[in-house]
This record gives sequence, structure tokens and C-alpha cells, in this order.
Amino acid sequence: MTFETTAGLACWTAMVLLALALVRMNRRLRAVEARVPEPGLPAGAKAPGLDRLGVAPTGPTLLLFLSSGCGGCPAVLEEAEALAADPASLPMRAVFSGDPLPVSDGLIPVHSGERELMSAYRVPGTPFAVLVESGRVRRAEPVRSLDLLRDLAAPAPADRAREGGTGRRPAA
Repeated sequence: MTFETTAGLACWTAMVLLALALVRMNRRLRAVEARVPEPGLPAGAKAPGLDRLGVAPTGPTLLLFLSSGCGGCPAVLEEAEALAADPASLPMRAVFSGDPLPVSDGLIPVHSGERELMSAYRVPGTPFAVLVESGRVRRAEPVRSLDLLRDLAAPAPADRAREGGTGRRPAA
């Protein structure tokens, strides 16, 4: 057997072994992904702890899960305060696992020490927003931008609410 033939066989063997290793890694990754739950409660799930947050039994309310150690949370809280000043925006609650960030005008009730509630809502990290209505989760997702926060805090169009829509707004 010549050197070129041996080298060719070795290359093909290495490529087959690499392909098999990639297939095995892909299967393991998919198995891990299947075990990891989605962040937040799914839409339609019963919203826990609304009574201790002082949420009205009807109508939408935006729950903002924040923490004092979060880099983006002060900006989210500042924008939420600005939005809360508009009477047309949804009522909001700021929920902290530990010590709260300072709130300037008191338009947003602050609840501190709510680590259990954050776990109940399956909050993976902060800032995280949950839109609740009539005791049910309507939408739950990380607040990745202030535009998303504005979208969540805006009241739902009246015609959509009358038609019994899902409450989901198109992504901006």
C-alpha cells in the first residue's frame, strides 16, 4: 500500500469518526434542551400570589421582576415609572427578590423579599416581565429592551379585547 492510499484511508476514517462524534453531541444537546423548561409561566397559566401584590381581580397588570444587582434593572424601572405617569398605561408592580431599587414617585408599588414568588413565576433572571389579567398569565418574557417594556405597558386595543384575542401583540 502506498503512502497516499494510507493517508487517504486515515483521513476518511477521521472524518467518519468526527461525524459520529458530532451526531452524538447533537443528540445530547437535544436531550438537555428537552429537560430545560421555558422561562416564565406559559400563557393561560394561573398567576400565583396576586393577592399579596394587590393586583385587581380583573383587568391587566404588568409585573416587573427586578433585582438591585441587575445592570439593566435601573433603566427598566426608570422607564416603567415614566410609563406609569401616563394614565392610559397598565398598572404595574415592581417585584424584587431582595432589597428594592429606589422608586422616585410611588406610582409603582414595590414588593421586596419575593424570592418565592419569582420562583413560582419561573423567572430565570432580571429584568423579567409578566402580564397578568383576570388571574391568568397573558405574556411572560425577559425585558430585553425598553421598546418591549413600552409594548407590554401599552393598553390592549379595545377591539381585540372584545373579540377575545390572545392578547399577544406583534413584535416591534
